[in-house]
Amino acid sequence: MASTNLTNWPPVEGRYKVGNSKSPVAVCTNGTVEGIELDMEKVAIIGKCVTENIGIEKIIQNIVSNPYIRFLILCGKVSNGHFVSQAIISLKNNGIDKDKKIIGAKGNTPFLKGISEDLINRFQQQITPIDLMPEKDAGKIMRIVEDCLNKNPDVFDGKEVKIEQVEIIEAKACPKWIADPNGFFTVAINKGGGKIIVEHFQNDKLVRKIIGDSASEIFKTIANLDLIGKFEQTIEHAMYLAAELQKAEIALKNNLDYEQDSDLILDKENLEKNEEKKAEEDEWHD
Repeated sequence: MASTNLTNWPPVEGRYKVGNSKSPVAVCTNGTVEGIELDMEKVAIIGKCVTENIGIEKIIQNIVSNPYIRFLILCGKVSNGHFVSQAIISLKNNGIDKDKKIIGAKGNTPFLKGISEDLINRFQQQITPIDLMPEKDAGKIMRIVEDCLNKNPDVFDGKEVKIEQVEIIEAKACPKWIADPNGFFTVAINKGGGKIIVEHFQNDKLVRKIIGDSASEIFKTIANLDLIGKFEQTIEHAMYLAAELQKAEIALKNNLDYEQDSDLILDKENLEKNEEKKAEEDEWHD
């Protein structure tokens, strides 16, 4: 008999909001991040999913660990290049092949290699997907929620499932920051010119400037030129520089002030607009 103890539910992190954990309805908004506001007393969980691999694996784990959930409403906008809802319906109807590929899925990467076949089979048995794509109107979605509540087939009667827990490691800073023998970098932005500027110093003398439009092209240039030294903290320095470059790019794209080693003061409204745009364009991994 499936356990109805939901103390630690949902077990997997993601971009979602939890409501009434004993509701039979879950909602996947695909590439829509904000704007679909539902009555969460009638919905167990609502969240986005824009990839047909890791994203669907998270959905499966969070749903099958709650036997009250029996319906999965699929709505919102399609993420560019991905077909999550089509993959979920294909999974329900067709299952997976020997390579754990969802049979009939159209997406770029519809492989469920990170979870067991038992969880996949349980999802197929427990859940009825309801395709409302690309509906974003909360009123229309809530009418389907009400239909599901009226049809509620009760708690799924199956054996209790165990979600494998990954190792959790507490993050700690380097006990002591060691200087790079190849020198150090400063990072700045030129708002007017739309550029990120990195200066490389050796023996406290400026030896080169690297100017670019994005964090990735600058960091790849630094890597190709082999400018970071080979020493005890090579990886830490590389990760620090990558983080600062990404922060500089965010500041540049959102017309924010940037200062190295300082927090960004965020313009929430503009960042939310950019996040919605990225949901359409990028290969997200949840």
